[in-house]
Parts: sequence; C-alpha cells; structure tokens
Amino acid sequence: MAKHYNIWSFCICLVCLIFSFSLFFSAWTIFPPYVPWSLAMLAFILGIMGFEDKRNKISKLRSWFTVVSSILLLIPLSFVLLLGSLRPLFVSEELIKTSHSPDENYTIEFYLTNGGATTAFGVIGKLDGPLWFEKAIYDDYRMQYAEVEWINNHTVSINGHVLDLKRGETFFD
Repeated sequence: MAKHYNIWSFCICLVCLIFSFSLFFSAWTIFPPYVPWSLAMLAFILGIMGFEDKRNKISKLRSWFTVVSSILLLIPLSFVLLLGSLRPLFVSEELIKTSHSPDENYTIEFYLTNGGATTAFGVIGKLDGPLWFEKAIYDDYRMQYAEVEWINNHTVSINGHVLDLKRGETFFD
C-alpha cells in the first residue's frame, strides 16, 4: 500500500505544481486557490505515508521530492488563501453593469471597487470564460462608472479605452 501512496502523492504533486504556475503566472483565474492548496495538502499527507515504501533509492527520492515540493507549494498558496479571504474585509466590490457582445460570445461584468475612506473608487471589468474561469481585462482607478460600447463582436470601448478581446488586450491604470 505504501507503494501506491508514494506514486499517487508524486503524481498529485506534479499536477499541483502545474496548476499552481497557472495561478501565479496567468491572467486567467482557472480555479479558486483552495483547489491547488487542497491538492498540495493531500500530496503532503500521502508523501508522508509513502515514506514506508523503502524498496529502492528512487522511491525514497520520490517521497522526499513530494514532501519538500508540497511544503514549498503550501507556503505561498496559504499566503494567497489568507490574503484572498481577507480582501473582502478591506475592499468591497459591487456589480454595476454586465455587458454582452453583439453575438453573445463575450460577457464582461463591471464592479465598482471601494477600498475605504483613504482610497478612491475604481472600476474592474472581468471577462467571463467557460466554467468558473474569469480574466480581469479592465481596471481603472479613480472611476465610478463604466461606459461600454461594442464596436464589433470582439472589440469593446470601455470609458474611451478600446480593447480587442480576440487578441487578449487589457487595460490597467
């Protein structure tokens, strides 16, 4: 049974590494941060249980790799989870507008952000993707409204900033 723990923990750890890179280095939010955190925790637990597999040096190395890499993943993912859970306490987001492209292929939701007494209002535009995927395509500080005009099926003008969604253009102030 320890052999299975060792192999499964190694595979889960590799999947978690790949998905975590997309969390930190991609503009698309593919999944909530608790998914890779849960996978890293599972890989850590199975990696500890996999230490019982002492057949050869490769299995020992695989167990050490799994435990060390899952710990190295758990630290930044825990930080992301903590900041993500604290953000709603300090910054409020209120849905102010939803806009659909003329062919209904793109949906952008605009939120009014308020960080409190010492910050100005801002507008964030998030492009809806398949499943729970979303991508922030527009972020304008010191703005309280979103004036949206679709130029064609994939080009949109938001408060005078023209974005071609087909090419992946974004605007961040």
